[in-house]
Amino acid sequence: MADSHHCCWFLLLLLLLAAWCVRGEAEVANGGHQDLPPLLSFKSYNPAAAALESWVGGDPCSGAWIGVRCSRGRVVGVFLDNASLVGGVAPLLGLARLGVLAVRRNSLSGRLPPLDNSTSPRLRHLLVSHNQLTGGLRVSLPSLVTLTAEHNGFHGDLRALSIPMVRSFNVSRNMLDGEISGDLSRFPSSSFGGNLGLCGLPLPRCVHAYNALGDSVGQSPSAAMEEASSGGSNGGLSKLSVTALMATGIGNAALMVISVAISVAMFVYMRRKLRSWKGASDAALSFEEEDKVRNREEKGQKSNGGGLVCFDGGEELRLESLLKASAEVLGKGVSGSTYKAVLEDGIVVAVKRLSALQFPGRSKAFDRHMRLAGRLRHRHVVSLRGYCNSNGERLLVYDYLPNGSLQSLLHGSNGGGGGGRSLDWAARKAILFGAAQGLNYIHTFPARPALVHANVKPSNILLDEHGAACVSECGVMRYAANIQQSIPQPPRCPPGLFLDRAAAAAGGGGWHGYAAPELASGAGAAGASATQESDVYSFGMVLLEVVTADNAGDGNGGGGGGDGGEDETMGWVKIGMLCTAEAPEERPRMAQVLAMMGEFM
Repeated sequence: MADSHHCCWFLLLLLLLAAWCVRGEAEVANGGHQDLPPLLSFKSYNPAAAALESWVGGDPCSGAWIGVRCSRGRVVGVFLDNASLVGGVAPLLGLARLGVLAVRRNSLSGRLPPLDNSTSPRLRHLLVSHNQLTGGLRVSLPSLVTLTAEHNGFHGDLRALSIPMVRSFNVSRNMLDGEISGDLSRFPSSSFGGNLGLCGLPLPRCVHAYNALGDSVGQSPSAAMEEASSGGSNGGLSKLSVTALMATGIGNAALMVISVAISVAMFVYMRRKLRSWKGASDAALSFEEEDKVRNREEKGQKSNGGGLVCFDGGEELRLESLLKASAEVLGKGVSGSTYKAVLEDGIVVAVKRLSALQFPGRSKAFDRHMRLAGRLRHRHVVSLRGYCNSNGERLLVYDYLPNGSLQSLLHGSNGGGGGGRSLDWAARKAILFGAAQGLNYIHTFPARPALVHANVKPSNILLDEHGAACVSECGVMRYAANIQQSIPQPPRCPPGLFLDRAAAAAGGGGWHGYAAPELASGAGAAGASATQESDVYSFGMVLLEVVTADNAGDGNGGGGGGDGGEDETMGWVKIGMLCTAEAPEERPRMAQVLAMMGEFM
């Protein structure tokens, strides 16, 4: 009896072992992870894409796959904006637990598959704008919160959209047609602009008056005229119609002549007035435009709650989500503290909490600058996705860049993932060139007055997931109130002693080590009198520090310029010396700096 009992247990163990082996073989055949096939299918469209180079191995939730976010061992978010990707997006939408898909500003094509609770039950944020997607929009997801699909080739009507919970919606700049009806009419006209075939609230109402034209529909105007003049059974009536049309045409022409004359007279009158009131009128027009922008964004504040103003790419942000997010301190400085915040949907952002001491009160000038900074979009400038400046809370929400800052690379300081990495000569040149491109974009951005960064230093040059340099915190320090310039500057060194000058920058302490000499004499805000010329000076100090740093990882002795060769190293040093000329008018503009640097790239 005992032998029989043991035999049964032995058979049961064999069956469990066999089942475990079969399941293990199935998992191996499937790549070891349930979400692996859709991801590899998408990667097959882009075998050489730099953004997907880390997509190797059998576990996309290992933490090594850039752009992939997981929860409890399953993929819940894919973030691949600005990644130069092609192919279809359908494989990614096959991820069973996908909650966020952000693939904006790529070259993705093909159709968007039908989305409903049977295919994408957990999808809450779908961001596919600025691609080449086509077909119709067939989305029926009660839980969807964000749908941004502008600047694509979607066509057809919007009747297949059932998205009652969506708070951020944009289908502008497509080829959609038909009438906007039902729940979609609650969105502003900007959500539908650029679709010539769309009508109905909030756009102009649809006009269904074509039946009044009878059989003339589809004819050319000349054919309709001929039919009116010769095709009727009553010739007298036809002549009368032609006479009426001619009279109407003459009357319209007379009205047009009168209107043009009045317009010309008004133009001459207003031009004379404008000449006499030029300064006042320019300011009035400028502030009128700002008021329009402010009114639009105040509406956005109401929709987002808590005074959070969101820009392109930050539509899904909510102040309450930011305040509840798990946070990790990335760094602390005079202007405030920076945190890495992981939101409930898996979205990761960098939040700058400004110091109440340095930014004590609400400033209209600060608000105007933030709205302008929110428009900056360049691959070498960190995007501002939103900001809050109300109820004593001053938060700036930026894209999170995972590889730390140039400061952490140079000195191994905390504040990102860059500490401890070597910095070879090629990497130094690429970082400097990228930062110069970002700063030049800021300087040439169409704004009045011209934009100034006012705080160029290594800790404000961040590195994205590909190691590219991105300039951060444009213009923020111009509005700090209590940073005194009376702090002694590092001693100015003779032009030939570039090593001492770079060391002075590194050891000068924070922003002051990189500040132009003309900013050291006055007291007040750090950026109160900052100019594009002082930005160039600060960049030159950063360049000298990077070129002469002694932590190169090239294996050829390291210090003083890596393996760039003496002539090339001295070429970069000369650029730095030009940028750090004592007199502001003697410094080159950033466009000229870029051209000089380009000779060594």
